[in-house]
Amino acid sequence: MLSLGFAFYFVNERAAAAAEDELRRGLVEAGTLVDQHAATRTDHYARLTRVVADLPKLKAAVETADAPTVQPLADEYREEVNADLLVLTGRDGQVLGSAGADAGEIPGLLLDVVPVQSVDEVSTFLPSGRGVLQLVSAPILLDGPVPDILGRLTVGFFLDDRLAAEFKKLTGSEIAFAAHGRILASTFPARSRPFLTGVIDSPSLTPVTIDQQDYFVLARPLQGVGSSQGNGPIALILRSRTERLQFLNAIRTGLVGVLVVTLLLATLLSYGVARTMTRPLAAITKAMRDVAATGDLTRKVTLKSRALDDEDARTLAAAFNTLTESIARFQREAAQKERLSSLGRLSTVIAHEVRNPLMIIRASLATLRRGRLTASELREAIADIDEETTRLNRVVTDVLDFARPIRFELAEADLNKICRASVEAAWAGEAPDEVAFDLDPSAVPVVTDAERLRTALVNVLTNAKHAVQAVARSSTGTDGPASVAVVDAPTVRMRTRFANGRAVISVDDRGTGIALEDMSQVFDPYFTTRRAGTGLGLPIAKNIVEGLGGTMSVSSRVGQGTEIRIDLPQSTTTPTEA
Repeated sequence: MLSLGFAFYFVNERAAAAAEDELRRGLVEAGTLVDQHAATRTDHYARLTRVVADLPKLKAAVETADAPTVQPLADEYREEVNADLLVLTGRDGQVLGSAGADAGEIPGLLLDVVPVQSVDEVSTFLPSGRGVLQLVSAPILLDGPVPDILGRLTVGFFLDDRLAAEFKKLTGSEIAFAAHGRILASTFPARSRPFLTGVIDSPSLTPVTIDQQDYFVLARPLQGVGSSQGNGPIALILRSRTERLQFLNAIRTGLVGVLVVTLLLATLLSYGVARTMTRPLAAITKAMRDVAATGDLTRKVTLKSRALDDEDARTLAAAFNTLTESIARFQREAAQKERLSSLGRLSTVIAHEVRNPLMIIRASLATLRRGRLTASELREAIADIDEETTRLNRVVTDVLDFARPIRFELAEADLNKICRASVEAAWAGEAPDEVAFDLDPSAVPVVTDAERLRTALVNVLTNAKHAVQAVARSSTGTDGPASVAVVDAPTVRMRTRFANGRAVISVDDRGTGIALEDMSQVFDPYFTTRRAGTGLGLPIAKNIVEGLGGTMSVSSRVGQGTEIRIDLPQSTTTPTEA
């Protein structure tokens, strides 16, 4: 590879240098052709001008100094000479006839170059909006012992875009004509001409970039009577370095191709040798990545039998397959145990929450069967059946809340009023005197589902009530129901705060607290540390709060109490189902 790289560098440098030299020589030759063609063109038009100026018919017309007589001849001779403009002036420089664009300005411009009565021929160049204007002027002389100057014949030809295109065909180069620091005509589009302005006065070959192509530029002054080397019109000859060096790209491509093919062959050979050793390891690595990405422990490492494969890698693949099979088996067993555990917790819920209402209903039905009941006894039995049926329906509703989305009915509500109603519901039949309220007096109405939020708060407050009751029982040494009044008040505190478009509700109790190992499970369905608990209160509350666009968090320390914090938006924008 190093030898091929050196060969590539050497050939590329030598070929590039040779191409650069050839380009420079070709550009100089093109400049010479432009000089020769310009000189031949000037000589040709000078001869035509002298011939026309010496015509007797023209002399006779100019001698009359009558413009109507001279003008037809100006039109006629311009067509014959095929000039862009033609001007005939009299003895005093007055215009007797003109044909072509801008012809009227020529006499005044010529006076700056040669006097009217001069017998000299003039060849000069002037800048024009169309390009560079080449003028050839000859005197109109009346033959005699002393020549009599009747006037002057001036013929003009434009060095414009058309002529630049002709020069391009002749030289195989791009051509531009410039004067007074401006590009007046060229074979380039008008948008490219500003790039040439900076190289007009360059003394030698100069590089320039036009339209993402590199060119060499050679400047050639256009000489004529009245023009100078420093301020006269200039012809710029350009040849594309990019085009001239295109053949190098083929060489480079060929050499790069050789390098690439050699590198590929070397790589393939090395790869083929390495694969006999690394193929088993690659298969194992791929299987590990698939397992890590998908968790699918059914992926196996399959190795084809090859004579050169590494035996240790085969052993490792077999060990990996055995490991994944073992983990998959353990996962299946764990999932089965979890399903059985969930089923057991659900059975406990049904046994506790459903059996007791059924027993009360059964007792009420037995009372109804006795007959001869008083109206009061009949109403009491019917009320018991209705109450327990409602309780059973509530249990079923709690369980279904985990199996289907909760529907919300949003409306404006007073959050402080909801908190007070929740306390009354949680302490139904008991005096909630041990609950301290710290409600924000600057509360504003919130958009929420008041009934769903009340249900969530009741579940939270019920847990707080049970926690402080457990402390009360431990302090009295009794196992039955106990009032929390034996604990220093307040045992439960409910607080609300409003700020930054959010409403915060916190329930703080001085109960038993939650063990550290149980903190991660407090929101899991059916998880409970109470014998009579269902394990659905806090999970239901969390589902409701999150459905209302809020968050629910818990902090606790064993023996000191628990705080549950609910953060809600003041304007709930959740859909009616979450």
